[in-house]
Amino acid sequence: MNKIICAFFILTFSIVNTHSASFNWIKIGTNGENDTDWYYDPKTAIKVGNYRYYWTLANFLSNIEDDVYSSIGHHMVNCSTYESKFITYSGYNSPMGRGDLVYDYIIPEESLEYFYWIYADPIEDIYGVLLKEVCK
Repeated sequence: MNKIICAFFILTFSIVNTHSASFNWIKIGTNGENDTDWYYDPKTAIKVGNYRYYWTLANFLSNIEDDVYSSIGHHMVNCSTYESKFITYSGYNSPMGRGDLVYDYIIPEESLEYFYWIYADPIEDIYGVLLKEVCK
């Protein structure tokens, strides 16, 4: 089973070009601190059992670190618990996933320490609202 999941991630990551031009981003909203706009591409949401795999775009409006103004990531969500894991992370030096690539990681390969479940409240947290939308 682990080999199937690993092959799925590798195939998905190698097929989908992470540059934002190949996505149809839908804005979900801005988090409460007004510092990040969250987007996802509904056509990338793939259902596998109780899980969904999907692509997101985070556009950082403030608190810019290491010249990263936006990121694109592949995530998974357990739709019965609203817990999510980040699978990939690509950081760009311009808004909306444009510009030069600053960072590019496959999280479980980088360190399993960073590959953990994160709960997001589907009512009070903008990322939770995104998860709720993905799980429809």
